[in-house]
Amino acid sequence: MNLVQEGLALGIPAPRADVHQRPSAARIYRMWFGTEGALPADQDLARNILNAFPREPAAAKINRVHHLLITEALAARGISQVVDIGCGYPLPRPQGGGDLLFAQNTHDVVQQHWRSANVVYVDVDHDVIAERRNSLDQATTATRPKAVLADVTNISRLLERLEEAEHLSRDRPVAVLLHDVLPWIADDARVQDAVAYLRTWLPPGSALSITHSTADLSPTWVERVQQVYADADIPFRPRGRGAISDLFGDWEDLYGGQVRVVPTARHQIAHQFAAVPDYVSAAYAGAAVKPHPTS
Repeated sequence: MNLVQEGLALGIPAPRADVHQRPSAARIYRMWFGTEGALPADQDLARNILNAFPREPAAAKINRVHHLLITEALAARGISQVVDIGCGYPLPRPQGGGDLLFAQNTHDVVQQHWRSANVVYVDVDHDVIAERRNSLDQATTATRPKAVLADVTNISRLLERLEEAEHLSRDRPVAVLLHDVLPWIADDARVQDAVAYLRTWLPPGSALSITHSTADLSPTWVERVQQVYADADIPFRPRGRGAISDLFGDWEDLYGGQVRVVPTARHQIAHQFAAVPDYVSAAYAGAAVKPHPTS
């Protein structure tokens, strides 16, 4: 079964015939890290985004550094099952040396702690999953990570598949990373329902990490970016701190107490961009743990 057939079986539409003539948010995200080979439509939209919010590449890098740091923190906590939902394309290693930080993958970080960790990459984009699978075929790891085509708004089916295929086990904690994926779902109710189901399904001790675009920190710029995406027929829905906080339900913060939802660059102490103004993050981050039931 090829990716298109797989997607149709899961209720995910096949790519449009003009997919390579249309801009892709996933490909544009990769552009901010210097990836070459962007399509003309991507380049045009990227220019419009930069005109609306010149700090967009910095915001992407802040998000990526946070992704690596929080993944490290969760693995160090003892969690050896990780699901990276909305994983996006793998980022290439820079040519001729340079900073290898952004080229790290989720499984690279987790498997430094747990060689046999189960890491699953999930995305709704056929091209993203095809490229992920190609890169993972070349991975030399004790347990090969998986790349799964799925729609996060059908989270029940995704979790069912992962459990049936023994990619996940509910007898120990799971970390789920929802980094810069929920803003691309415009329907608030679908986001809330999906994350609520996820919280219920995950076993105690599991962790949920979210980064999410917001207009709270830089209203004018983010609203301009939202309009740029709307003009390109790409849904983009920044949300406020309250809506993002609600996604964690009654879970506890990763470090204890009430869940902290703060500008992404300030969530992890070791973040190399922690001193930048909050408006550069243009997003919030939070991480929470499912409490064990009280007797």
